[in-house]
Amino acid sequence: MGKRTVTVTGRGRAAVSPDVVRLDLRVGHDAPDVAAALAGAAEGVTRVVAVVREQGVADPDLRTLDASVGQRWDNTGVAVGFTAQQRLAVTVRRLDAVGEVLAAAAGAVGNALLVDAVRLDVADRSAALRSARDAAFADATDRARQYAGLSGTRLGAVLGVAEPGTTPVGSFKAVAAAASGRDMAMAMPVEGGDLDVDAEITVTWELAAEGSAGSVPE
Repeated sequence: MGKRTVTVTGRGRAAVSPDVVRLDLRVGHDAPDVAAALAGAAEGVTRVVAVVREQGVADPDLRTLDASVGQRWDNTGVAVGFTAQQRLAVTVRRLDAVGEVLAAAAGAVGNALLVDAVRLDVADRSAALRSARDAAFADATDRARQYAGLSGTRLGAVLGVAEPGTTPVGSFKAVAAAASGRDMAMAMPVEGGDLDVDAEITVTWELAAEGSAGSVPE
């Protein structure tokens, strides 16, 4: 007869104070041909990168996400040119500087700037993840002990642990907007608050007879 086991999925959560803001910015440019559209978008991103650096954002906190180009049509279905877009990820390490960074970027390219996302995050999640995993394992153990008691047994040795995944730090705000630099700065105050990091762990225990050696202590 095979071993009797119990498998339980535990969930845990840890609160963490965000210390960075991650921006997804997009610059678009319309032109009669593909080459001119791409060149215009590239020039716009170059201007945005320059002013963002002036706001204190370091090179490791700037990353190109992707670029695209597509044809434009008028209301009658006639092709009238092309639109190119480039996306840029910017990590701002001072929460109170987000408005100034966005204002500078918008001032560099005007309404060609689109803000796809503004996300609160933490630079290092390791401590919060450890706390969330501890809580998840404790949750699984508590419920597994209850199930063992209901079946007239006790928890024995752990046979396996699996972590399907952890939930990323929650998002603050996602927006798609084109606005002047002044309006952008006024519209983007960022309050840190607390974010939750969630962990999920699946644990399998051997079930031992009551009073047998090797059981998990209460």
